[in-house]
Amino acid sequence: MFNSVALQVVIGLIFIYLLYSLLATVLSEMIATLLGLRARNLMAAISRMLKSPNNEVIENFYNHPDIKSIGGTRLFPKPSFIKAATFSKVLSEVLSGDGPVTGEKISAVLKVSAQTTGCNGSAAMPGALEPESAAYLLGLWEQAQGDVLKFRQLTEDWFNRSMERASELYKRKIQLVLLILGFCLAWVFYADTFTIVRKLSVDKDAREKMVLLSDAYVKANPAGADTSLTETQKRLTSDMVSANTILGLGGWLPDKVTVTMDPKTKEKTYSPELDPNCLSTTDLKIFSGKITFDFGEKLAYLLRLAWYHFFGFLITAVAISLGAPFWFDLLNKAMKLRTSVKEITKKE
Repeated sequence: MFNSVALQVVIGLIFIYLLYSLLATVLSEMIATLLGLRARNLMAAISRMLKSPNNEVIENFYNHPDIKSIGGTRLFPKPSFIKAATFSKVLSEVLSGDGPVTGEKISAVLKVSAQTTGCNGSAAMPGALEPESAAYLLGLWEQAQGDVLKFRQLTEDWFNRSMERASELYKRKIQLVLLILGFCLAWVFYADTFTIVRKLSVDKDAREKMVLLSDAYVKANPAGADTSLTETQKRLTSDMVSANTILGLGGWLPDKVTVTMDPKTKEKTYSPELDPNCLSTTDLKIFSGKITFDFGEKLAYLLRLAWYHFFGFLITAVAISLGAPFWFDLLNKAMKLRTSVKEITKKE
């Protein structure tokens, strides 16, 4: 049913996708943390929930001591995570204004906000919400029958539902980031899907080594193992170096490359490996010896790689955007299938 060579090629390809997906995940997490993407996504979600003229309610919400104490990053000092209980507590206090939280204050603000706006579209009373948000909260207040604790519980449920939608939106944004990062990684490391498949199809040694690496990775990373960024980065580095060495991947040229020609076949071999199509005309005229590259020539080679291998890089990028968990599960299944095929072959 399954050709062993084809299965080995698939396993090798999945393993490469997994490694680059892990690297893209590490980089995307670093970018998200540095730029405060989660905090921005959270603030956008809360802003949609608590619409108010001139964003007054949002400012009061984020200036509340309970929110300010959570903190964020230097570039975006807003929190990336808020508990539902904290949200409901702070919201009730913001709606009540100065002094103790009372049902009368909350009810008054919500009723005025839901029914009245100023002549220029601004709310009639300070700290009021826009009618749409106020009407929804007023419905929750009436459902709570004037009980502040029940109202806070209902706003907690509302917050949790809103965060589920915000999380889905964030996942889509991160997937786009992974797609862009995936293309950049495929380009810089010369991880062209077509090139990888071709290499694995004709090189038995590379194929077997990739399967061994895949098997070792699966055994060293069982389901439920530590998936923190630090641990992922430690495991990733050595595996990527080994895989790239086996497949001859790398988009950035070294300072020197050795070229030799087979006297019988007249075919040139480059060490370390590269794509001759992306070399300059001058470099292609060298049949033996060493080729040296300066920074400009290395950059030109990298740019030519993007031109000649665009679609291969794009396929790799799409695969990377599917995420490391997807490829890890698939690798596990492929390794189990390989074991089953080997057992069937032995019996026959």
